[in-house]
Amino acid sequence: MNNFCAKCGKELTQDQNACPNCGTFIRNEVNDLDKKATTGLVLGLVGIIAWLLPLAGYPVTICGIVFSAKGMKSQNGKGKATAGLVLSIIFLVFTFINSAIGALSTIYYMY
Repeated sequence: MNNFCAKCGKELTQDQNACPNCGTFIRNEVNDLDKKATTGLVLGLVGIIAWLLPLAGYPVTICGIVFSAKGMKSQNGKGKATAGLVLSIIFLVFTFINSAIGALSTIYYMY
């Protein structure tokens, strides 16, 4: 798949990071999506531990869901994004359950 330089219009191949004609930097969106898929998977894996402490579990799992959802558009990283999304959703639920148990136990011990 070939692209064209936005500045000078020269035809570019997908592996080029800069236009050979004018030197304009070319943003590789495919690579960005792969990075988001990988980030979503890593956050999903971190969520396995983070749910134990809800203050860490909520941001980790929510960010994992966001990055994984964006990474689903990736051709190469779709499997990683799917795994990250599933892990993040599961451990977001665990985080919610853990915080609910903590809140209920605090109320129980107060009375």
